[in-house]
Amino acid sequence: MDGETRTYLAGSPSGALQRRTARIALGALEVLVRITHSGVCGTDAHDRTASCGLGHEGVGVVHRVGSEVTAVQVGQRVGLTFQTHACGSCAECIAGYRQYCHKSVGQKYGAEEHGTFCDYAVRHQDFVNPIPDGLPSHYAAPLVCAGITVYEALRAADVTARDRVGVVGLGGLGHCAVLYARAMGCAVSVFSASDTKRADALAMGASAFHVLDTTTTADAAATPPPLALDVSSKVDVLLLCGGAVTDFGVLLPLLARRARVVPVVIQTKDITVPYMPFILPGMKIIFSLGATRQNEQDALKFAARHNIQPWIQEYPMSEEGLTEAFAALADGTMRYRAVLSKELGNAFSA
Repeated sequence: MDGETRTYLAGSPSGALQRRTARIALGALEVLVRITHSGVCGTDAHDRTASCGLGHEGVGVVHRVGSEVTAVQVGQRVGLTFQTHACGSCAECIAGYRQYCHKSVGQKYGAEEHGTFCDYAVRHQDFVNPIPDGLPSHYAAPLVCAGITVYEALRAADVTARDRVGVVGLGGLGHCAVLYARAMGCAVSVFSASDTKRADALAMGASAFHVLDTTTTADAAATPPPLALDVSSKVDVLLLCGGAVTDFGVLLPLLARRARVVPVVIQTKDITVPYMPFILPGMKIIFSLGATRQNEQDALKFAARHNIQPWIQEYPMSEEGLTEAFAALADGTMRYRAVLSKELGNAFSA
């Protein structure tokens, strides 16, 4: 197929979706994947005005491989993640943490990034992960982004089955955190801005649900009173998966002594941390981004082994399908992750 073209959906400065084409030129270590499904991430909604190709939760079938590819083979199901390049030689890459490479490239920042809302996608073999048998492609799609992100966060916090895990924000990320933490044997408490998702949280396996108002104001009298938990209900690990938490003081009443807080949600606002109240009980704040290659693969194997099934809404693989998914994300009605599926409709040739 070298010299032929592939078609993908991209953003534009106005936010309107555009259909674009690009030449297929397969390098010796690259893989050509025929995309069948792609999850829709909040990052895609943010990047739709950046003029880049959209989509980074692609799942499909290897169609062709370069002459030196050894990691996967034609006909194999694989998943594509946000990251598309790392240098492979810096201290972070050598240690296995390529997501922190200073030359890391991903959606919006690549020189030639075409996304996964498409017919075919090209990736270096190091950024293609096999999808295990027993993990359906429509479930695998959101797991190659949201799933691996929360799995990495839980591993970074050294979670064990003895820990109570708290999840702030029950959205695309947060609901995956609940599913993974429960599969690890942890008791899970969900903290949400309203009571509307209580039944869903409990159905996902959470043992407790609390309404948490993270609003802080300069007027102390206008700031909501802190949520009071008894000692046995305090969490050992707290994942921040939704909403902008700008003052970690509101989290203190939720935390057991020596608790670990892991922010994984993207936010542009700075945070304020109460210094002594965090130091005296031995609290830790651990920042986590994406996942190591090992944890990417382990997260998918873990999901297959424990039958983790994210709650998804499926749409056709088309401009109309993506527009509808973006609308559900924007108005907060998404439950809980969108997946574009060619089984429901395909606007592309492949």
